Formats: sequence, C-alpha cells, structure tokens
Amino acid sequence: MLIFTRIVSCAFAAAALAACATAPRQGTVTGDYLAGRLAEGVNDVQAAANAYGAAVKAGPADEELLRDAFFYHLAAGEIEASLPYARRLASVDSPDALALITLAVVDIKRHEYGAARKYLEGDFTEPYAKTIAFLLDAWAIYAASGADAGLAALDAGGPDVFQGFVPLFKALMLETKGEITGARQAHELSIYSYGGPVGREAYGAFLERSGDVSAAREFYALLDRDPGPSRRVAQAGLSRLDRGEISSAYAGITADKGGAIALYLFAGNMLEQSAEQRQRAADAGFNVGLPKYNFPLALAQMAIYLDPGSADARRLVSGVMNVYGNYDSARRALMPIPPSSPHYEQARIEIAAGLVEEGREDDAAKILKETVKLDPRADEARLTYAGLLARKHQYEGAISVLSEVIDSLGDEPREDAWRYYLSRAASLMEIDNWPAAERDLERAVEIAPEEATTLNYLGYSWAERGENLERAFELIEKAVELEPSSGAIIDSLGWAHYQLGEYDQALGHLEQAAALEPADPTITDHLGDVYWRLGREREARFQWRRALELKPVDRMREQVEGKLENGLPAPEASGD
Repeated sequence: MLIFTRIVSCAFAAAALAACATAPRQGTVTGDYLAGRLAEGVNDVQAAANAYGAAVKAGPADEELLRDAFFYHLAAGEIEASLPYARRLASVDSPDALALITLAVVDIKRHEYGAARKYLEGDFTEPYAKTIAFLLDAWAIYAASGADAGLAALDAGGPDVFQGFVPLFKALMLETKGEITGARQAHELSIYSYGGPVGREAYGAFLERSGDVSAAREFYALLDRDPGPSRRVAQAGLSRLDRGEISSAYAGITADKGGAIALYLFAGNMLEQSAEQRQRAADAGFNVGLPKYNFPLALAQMAIYLDPGSADARRLVSGVMNVYGNYDSARRALMPIPPSSPHYEQARIEIAAGLVEEGREDDAAKILKETVKLDPRADEARLTYAGLLARKHQYEGAISVLSEVIDSLGDEPREDAWRYYLSRAASLMEIDNWPAAERDLERAVEIAPEEATTLNYLGYSWAERGENLERAFELIEKAVELEPSSGAIIDSLGWAHYQLGEYDQALGHLEQAAALEPADPTITDHLGDVYWRLGREREARFQWRRALELKPVDRMREQVEGKLENGLPAPEASGD
C-alpha cells in the first residue's frame, strides 16, 4: 500500500509538472497559450488540447508547451493526435516518461511488440512510469514470445515496481497454458488484493471454465449481494450455469486487452486515492479548489484506445468528465457500452445523472424509462427513475415504479432491498399516506437492522410526528453508534430531543450536526429553531437566513420565510 501511495504521489507530481505555469510566451503563441491555461483551469481538457496544439503550430515551441499539448490531447482521448508531440518529447535529452509509454501503447495496438519494447526498456526514474512500463512490457513479451516468457517477465519485477496487479495478469497468462491450479491460486490472490472489478469478473468466468460449478455458484452468490455491475455479472453467470453454458470472458487474453487492464487498474486505484486525499483535505478545512484527475483520466483514455470494449475504463473516463461538468464527453464515453454488458444499466444511470445536472430532467427520465423497459431486471435503474419522478413531484409514479420492484422481491429479499422500501416511504409521505409509509420504513428496518440509514429514517419520522418517542430514540441512538460522524443522523437525535422540549440537550447535537454538514438546509433550519426556543433569537434568525441561502425545497423555504417574519409559535403542551 505504501509503495502504491508513493507511486501515486509521484504520478501526480509528474502531471502537475506537465501542466505547470510558465512565463507568458511572446508573439502569436501567447493568445493560444493563455486560452489553454484558462481551459486547463476550468478542467476543459478538450479546449486545453486544442489551444495548446494551436500554440505549438503558431510558432517555436519549447519543451514545456510540447508537454502541455501532448498531455491534454491524451487526457481528451485523442491518442493518435498526441503522437507528434510524444515523438518530439521522446527525443529530447531527458525523454518524457509518459510520452514513451504512449508510443509503446500505440505500437502494442499495432502489434509491433518489438518497437513497443524499445520504448518500455528506458531508464524510467518515476515510480509510476516504472510500474506501468513493467506491466506493458510483460504483455508485449507475452504477445511476442508466449505465456512462459510473459510470466517470467512478471516474475522479474523488482522492489521499485508496484506488484499489486501482478496476480491477475499471472492468472490470465497461466490459463492460456492450461495450468488451471496455478491460475486459480493467482485469481484468488487477485480478488483479495488489487484485482478490482475486472479481477472479480475474470475469476467468475474462470471458475465456470474450470468446471467447478459449485465454486462458481458460491462466488456469484457473493457478488449478487452488491448492487450495480457486480450483481449483473453474478446474475449473468448464474443464468449461464443454469443453461449449462460457460463464459468466454478473459479467455485467450491478448496483449491489447492485458495492457488495457493494466492501464485501467492503475488509473482506477490512482483516482480512488486522489479522491480520498482530497476529501481528507476538505474535511480538515483546506480549500481544495476544483478537482484535478487528469492523470488517471489520461491512463484510462489509453486503456480505451487499446481495448474499446473496456466498459470499466469507459465508466472511469465518464466519471471524471462528469466531475468536470463535461457531460457531453461523459455521454460519448458511455454510449458504446452495449446492452449485453453488465455495465450497461449503470452506464445508463450515469448518463441520466449527467442530463439531470444539465437541467434536462425529461431527457434523463426518457433514458431511464427506456432502460427499465428493455430490461425487467434493471432494479437500480428503476430506483433511480423513481427518485427522478419524486424529484419532479410525480410521487404516484415513483410509488408505482418502486412497487414493481418490491413486488418482485419475494419473501426473503436481498439485504439491500431496504433502499426500495425507504424510497417508496419517502414518496408515500409526500402524499400524506403515513400509515403505508410507516409500514415500509418498519419493513426496511426489518430487512436491514444494522443499516444506519433505515434506523435513522424511521426514528426521525417518529420523532418528527411525536410518536413512539422511546423507540425512536433507540433507533436513532443505534444509528449514531453505527455512523458517529453522520451529520444527518446526529441531527435526528437532536431533533428527537427538541420534539420532547429538551432544548438544552438538543442544542449540542444540532450544533455538532451543523458543523458536520454546514451546507444542509434542514440541519441549519433545525439549529435555528432550537436557538429560538432557548431565547437566542438573533442567532436563530441568522441560521434561518443561512438555510434560505442553501436553497431548500419549496415547502421548507416557505416555512423558513414564515419563521423569519413571525418567529416560532409557543410550543404546544405535551400530552404525554
């Protein structure tokens, strides 16, 4: 883990150097260069690529400008267009590591493995480059000289390269030799290390081909617990086993696909670590600015170049583009994923999410409606569709969609089925059908008694209504134990005390919740209410004004505006 962290740190340092500011260039280059810098600053990688490319063409280009043009063409997915810059960067006194890797990737794509190896045998000083070059070189050797040579290359990796992905690649190569026992051992090591979703899917397919039907069914039963693509992989695998068929996925692996997997896995782990580091910095109070994930984006784009059918890489590219607000590029990355892919449903959900961010809710609803019509098992798309209908205040429609899912669950639903009941309960409450909503919430808690969200939702709902307060406290306190850093759950505990008129006890919880979730209008509104009850009217009005600035839903906005004008009425005497 420490090795990979060092690799990631060096990789991002390299990316930062590739994009760092230099002194303004003179002459006709200046305008294009500044346009590139502006585009880079707002994460418009395509515009940055175009501008830097134009600056190179406009006049003499120094090495820094070449790096800018090369890197942003790569991040934009224009691999072939990056090649002229890559060749120039590979020929300077200190060749650019990423340029050498890119030239090798292109040669692997063209099946020119000897040429690829010449680029990969360089003296890479950057840890990230050492690891990627090591993995790509092993696949080039495999393609040129066979599995034994490829396996020997994987064994030859020294302490300077990250070994986390090696078990998966050994498993894929060993199977091509017919060494089933060795392949299985390597697969099992892979799924417990850095194999990721690719490793899990590859292992399931391998178990099918190995003839161990019992182990394959057991493994797919485990995958079926996870929503999303993993569940679809499991369902497809179990269906094949029922029909007496076997998967051909990842069998007879090619260097193109192997190299693509290497690039994707590295990019995915790098992106995950970067996002975690960014979140920790934000939680610590640092101004983290706009997210910058260009380096993993560039690696994932090369993975797609090597294997256009890599749905995993396509979803990674789309995810970064969605974070950047480039929803059109995100959609273009996802659209080639076919309905036969286990990633299809999730891809459609992500397309719809981007459309919602653009304010195109009707188009998003159309995408989701088409998806659930095409696939009756698309429960995740149904859940998302129902959420979109509820967002549009079409609560009856949301309830109908969710009822279709719930009615298909059977007497022993999956552990994550609580989500459907919870979502339906939310819409039922919007149409003032509390009895039905309460039944759904109780069923959600019955299905997932250790799920903090279900416990909190039911407990909060009871507290809000002043019902079953003793049981409400039990549920909320258990939820706090399960997720002690959740502002929403701590808010529920404070609000339960508030409902009992225990304002002093409520205050500490609500202030803590507001500190954890400063951008939540409901929590901010609750804090204003408790301040008012404690006679701190100026602070109450400050919090209510903040709640309005946080853009609450219409119903809450009207309530808060009323409180700002008139304050809170005197509390009703408790009948308990």
